[in-house]
Amino acid sequence: MSPWIESVDQAEALRLICPLPDGTVVGLRQVARRGDMVVAAELAQTIREDTWSGVRIRVVSPSAGPVDANWFGFAKHGVFNEIHRAPSARDGGGELTRYNADVMLIPEGIDAFRLRDAVAEYTAVFAAPPPAEFTASAHLGAVFSMARRLDHLGSIKPETLAGRAFGYAEVLRDVAGEIHRDLLPLTGERRAADNAPVEVAEGLAALRKLRAAMTTLAHSADEAAHPGFADVFREHAEDLDAIDNEITADLAADRAASGGARVGAALRASAAPAPSWSAASTPLSISEPDRPQDRGRR
Repeated sequence: MSPWIESVDQAEALRLICPLPDGTVVGLRQVARRGDMVVAAELAQTIREDTWSGVRIRVVSPSAGPVDANWFGFAKHGVFNEIHRAPSARDGGGELTRYNADVMLIPEGIDAFRLRDAVAEYTAVFAAPPPAEFTASAHLGAVFSMARRLDHLGSIKPETLAGRAFGYAEVLRDVAGEIHRDLLPLTGERRAADNAPVEVAEGLAALRKLRAAMTTLAHSADEAAHPGFADVFREHAEDLDAIDNEITADLAADRAASGGARVGAALRASAAPAPSWSAASTPLSISEPDRPQDRGRR
């Protein structure tokens, strides 16, 4: 093995993948205290030197010792998105090595929300869930990714979603940006990636989880006698709910228009070139999706 190739930066990998949204990277682990339990995450090595295939999660009781441990694979949860790499340079996204770390450990190469959801489901059996603000931050990346997918969709299939894909993308970015700004005082800056595009259905699922987290934060703020914060997070939840309803309705219309064919196939990224528009093209007549300010936001 060449001594000139640097080893995988395990701490940086954990910061980007961020399996524990409320965790702090210390040394080669990410650690989070949840109730009376400590949850730790570390990269899981294969039998080969400096080759990592997933994340190992350990749940530990400070008083009783180790409680349980589990492994979550990169390949199974689609963590490394290799669309940006040439076909000859892809390895299926299953392993992180010193030979591919420089192109894998970049924001556009990581899509960790599926792994993060699986870890959260597992740890909930043994420990309290992370605070709602960290859960919300964990899903923001997928919402931004959904906006990029909608931009792509509007380019390759402009008639989909009643021709409003670009409008939905802009509204999602506006709302997600406002939520990110309002969460910063509670969570600080996070370095999780989630910049690879997601399917619209996956994006809607993340949007609904984000909406639930906003509602939880609003209730918590009410209980803590902070009506200003409660109103802010409640408005975010209402915005997300309205966007969800509008996109869901347009998806249903797409299904009906295609004779019941699965809209998911039509929403996947296509290798076909974007349509060429000529001066004689007839412009689409569409109505823009409601923007947050149109629904009475501050």
